[in-house]
Amino acid sequence: MVREKSKYYNFQEPLHVYVVADASVFIWGKRPAGELITVPAVEAELKDIRTKSLLHIFDTRVESPSPQARKAAERAATQTGDLKALSSADLDVLAKALEYRAVLATDDYALQNVALHLGLKIETIGQPRIKRLLKHVQRCQGCGSKFEGEACADCGTPARKKKRCIR
Repeated sequence: MVREKSKYYNFQEPLHVYVVADASVFIWGKRPAGELITVPAVEAELKDIRTKSLLHIFDTRVESPSPQARKAAERAATQTGDLKALSSADLDVLAKALEYRAVLATDDYALQNVALHLGLKIETIGQPRIKRLLKHVQRCQGCGSKFEGEACADCGTPARKKKRCIR
């Protein structure tokens, strides 16, 4: 008797998933599914023996991002208004995720926001995921126009320290 192929089973090979990890993966000690990659700046952030050990236990590859990916990450963070909230390590993690078009494992809300604007998938570790995409903008207190920089181009009013979010 010959067995026929079933229409109920999918015998295709599973897709290979890359996951770029922020320090929160090692701090929380929760390993996401997939091939784990991080950047040297995250490795340097890990201070205690437990988190450094988890880096090796999770069989994590440590790679630097390309300069082109780093520039793209900085451009995207500038467009969303999150650049000042992101550390150099965060930008490196974002750049590496862009290179691989990988899942980004992080609890950092600013990093999640930029990644989602870039169309990357997010996996949170210990905190809830952001609920909506935000874009931070400066709004002049004097004339009400939107602007970027230290002062309004229309009336010259200095910028507020806090930016508003538009959805």
